[in-house]
Amino acid sequence: MPYFKEMPLDPSQLMLYGQSVEEAVPADCDVRAFADVMRLLDYSQIESKCSERGCPPYRPREMVKILGYAYSKGIRSSRKIEEHLNFDMRFIWLAGGLKPDHNTIARFRKSNWQELIGLIGRSARLCCEAGLVYLNVVCTDGSKVRAAGSKKQMYDEPRLEREMGAVEKMLEEAEEIDRLEDEQDAGGGDDKLPGHLKDAKVRKARLEEIAKRLDESESRYVVASEPESRVMQTGEGKRPAYNLQASVDAESQVVVAMELTQAENDYGQLPAMAEKVESETGMSVDVMVADAGYPDEKTLVWSEQTKTDVLMPVAQHWRARRRDDAFANRHFVLDEKKDVLICPAGYELTFRGEFWTGSASYRRYEGSECPSCAFSSECVTKDRKNRRISVSVVERQRRAMRAKLESEEGKRLYDLRKQTVEPVFGRIKSNLGLSRFLLYGLEGASAEAALMCMVHNVTKCMASKAAMAYIAARNARATAVGPVFTLLCAVIVRTKRILPFRWAQHRLALRRPCLAVASAF
Repeated sequence: MPYFKEMPLDPSQLMLYGQSVEEAVPADCDVRAFADVMRLLDYSQIESKCSERGCPPYRPREMVKILGYAYSKGIRSSRKIEEHLNFDMRFIWLAGGLKPDHNTIARFRKSNWQELIGLIGRSARLCCEAGLVYLNVVCTDGSKVRAAGSKKQMYDEPRLEREMGAVEKMLEEAEEIDRLEDEQDAGGGDDKLPGHLKDAKVRKARLEEIAKRLDESESRYVVASEPESRVMQTGEGKRPAYNLQASVDAESQVVVAMELTQAENDYGQLPAMAEKVESETGMSVDVMVADAGYPDEKTLVWSEQTKTDVLMPVAQHWRARRRDDAFANRHFVLDEKKDVLICPAGYELTFRGEFWTGSASYRRYEGSECPSCAFSSECVTKDRKNRRISVSVVERQRRAMRAKLESEEGKRLYDLRKQTVEPVFGRIKSNLGLSRFLLYGLEGASAEAALMCMVHNVTKCMASKAAMAYIAARNARATAVGPVFTLLCAVIVRTKRILPFRWAQHRLALRRPCLAVASAF
């Protein structure tokens, strides 16, 4: 006979448990470190919204802790969070025995989305104080995250015409049946509309509303169940989605700025993200790195006017890539003083005008002595007498950007992008489960994205022994120990040597903990 282990007790047997929740949570449980970090965030903005009248609400800082810890475990459903608050000892310890129901959790998350976005900046500022972030190199990128709306709710003009035609046919058939019944006097005096006719009329009204919404939008598609989302190209094909923009510190992979947009591409997003980083952290960025989806005219002009050091690949115009000979566009030299282009043969192409192509502005130059040139057959196309070249209005900035990226330092810094922001998106979308938003609308999706980025920053603090030592000192209100721990964090971080030590910037970061600890007394 096989021998098996016996059950030590019957499920109906009475047992006595210890009453201390503190003893039930192990000393090395991650919820304790999570609570220590979350305790130092500033919740004044979100707590100021609470009213002094009526039934007292749940304390916002406790609600944020509950939501944050749940999201760190990949638990996003409000019903699942309610379940863990009743049975999971970690959640019971973190919430102090509070048990908000799923409706309260969902309403808090949806109504405080702006304040939750503000907590990202506070978590990034805490990482600066702990010595994790110095903004030597900040990489910015965007990632498409599917919206809560279903792909079955995507409508374009062909689908609207097809379904509208089917509804019209159904209504015509119903009217024909009614007419025949009236002629045969078979109506029976019943004035009620048939069920299929009611449904057809309701569907027609809904399709007309969707068609109106499609005419007002500039997109090919519209999502009926979630109008604020946009149909974007994702890994699963065209789906309703949002564009999650994130700026990440290259040394620590801390998200220092985040914004959820409805833009289908990344053009023009970099200036706003750079300003957001400075406003959130109070520190200037040394080098901003972005991929080829960001450069446009406004971004290149902004980087030159603000003297922001930006690294991003700038592709050549498709017309400039068509030829690869001695008379290609790139071999024509621009003389800015005379405002002419000098061809390889020494002739000048004069300025003829400026035009807009829908995405960029160009200056057109055209030669006048091309027929007499010995290289006319090699240079000028057959459909024109003189050579005509269109040059971008920011061509000088584009060439400077290409030269910067071709340098050894530029290549080294740009290589940091793929090991900085891409792993952050991978962790948020794969490990934490943000492959699709659960909440409808831009506000709900922004709340979820903000919680994920804040949790990511908190876990980065938890993974650093030096940062946790500083946080422990802050929680213990040790005025003398706090700055020492911060200086130790700075020394540890500087061993990576990504860029030379910038004392002016780091002094600002080291000054924060002194003021923060002193203000606690």
